Amino acid sequence: MATLKWTCVQLAQELLNDDENDDDDNAIATAMIVDIMQTYSREPKKRIKSCCEDVVSKYSDFDFKRIFRLSRPTFDTIKGFLQDCHELVVEGQGSREPISVEKQLYVTLWYLGGSDSIIRIADRFGIAESSVVVCRNRIIDTILNNLKSKFINWQHAEILEQTIDKFHQRNGFPGVIGALDGTHISIKAPTENPQSYINRKGYYSLQLQAVCDSDMKFLNCFCGYAGSCHDARVLRNSDLWNYGLEVCNGNHIIADGAYPLRRWLMTPFRDNGHLLQEQKHLPAFCQWVVIERAFGLLKGRFRRLHHLDVLSIQTAVKIIMCTCILHNICLIQNEDIDDYMEPPEVDQPQISQLSVQENETEGIIKRNILCRRLRGH
Repeated sequence: MATLKWTCVQLAQELLNDDENDDDDNAIATAMIVDIMQTYSREPKKRIKSCCEDVVSKYSDFDFKRIFRLSRPTFDTIKGFLQDCHELVVEGQGSREPISVEKQLYVTLWYLGGSDSIIRIADRFGIAESSVVVCRNRIIDTILNNLKSKFINWQHAEILEQTIDKFHQRNGFPGVIGALDGTHISIKAPTENPQSYINRKGYYSLQLQAVCDSDMKFLNCFCGYAGSCHDARVLRNSDLWNYGLEVCNGNHIIADGAYPLRRWLMTPFRDNGHLLQEQKHLPAFCQWVVIERAFGLLKGRFRRLHHLDVLSIQTAVKIIMCTCILHNICLIQNEDIDDYMEPPEVDQPQISQLSVQENETEGIIKRNILCRRLRGH
């Protein structure tokens, strides 16, 4: 028994020392070593058995929502989307039964919705620590591969007109199809170039840039740039920069002063103390409160985003993007938001220092016309 134990440990250590591994592979290998040591120890680790069947099934609706951050009907809807995805069809290993899609989803939602360690989640669901990581990665990859384009996309014409009307009714500002801003997601210090990930507030972060509609549903998400990057630079390197004019089709997205002015992107005038009366109207209508509320709801529902303790930047990006998809599904399912909403982040925008370039002159002309129209009303 001891020989088998140390042979297994040696194989796992060889995997850990493989230079071609990414951080997730190393995390799995480390968890395997721990699991092997526990499996062959004299006092096997005690785990909660049949958690899904005997514990989760008995949760009240209130407790289910409190723990998994969504209702049972929404859980069943997501499970239905994933049930037949080939990425989740797995065979059992040895004497172990394969982990069901339902249980993998429970594990992932528990992970995303709170701050419990991998060890505590493993203990809760009666599985190995390495299995928690595998379940999480498998569910997240499946959601990204199969549901991202379905739930994060630009609206078709009829829904787009409804969005424009809702923005106009709320703010009096015409032609708005969405609000743009960015938020910082706290991460563990990366192993490579960690200084570049320190944002102006002094902590390591990744930037999530998003556009949302009037109901806080994300229309476009872009994530992965280091926290030290300026918002305008993130935008210029995103896909939105290349097709913003096309997708707006004569309308526009609103944003704060951190972003450059374009014909399709309306930003407020800089208050230099000499604004005309008509120009003072625009800042009031360019409030990006709706996107800040969307970020507050995202982080409030999926509390793991308060700090991602993962070594791989790629894994962090996948987790963030997955929560954005789940955020949209919850809104479509009319999930409650009041219990999860966090106060909007108060942050002075970094004013864009980009010089006048192509399309900016057209943006200035369009913004002036809108100001005159607003004054007329």
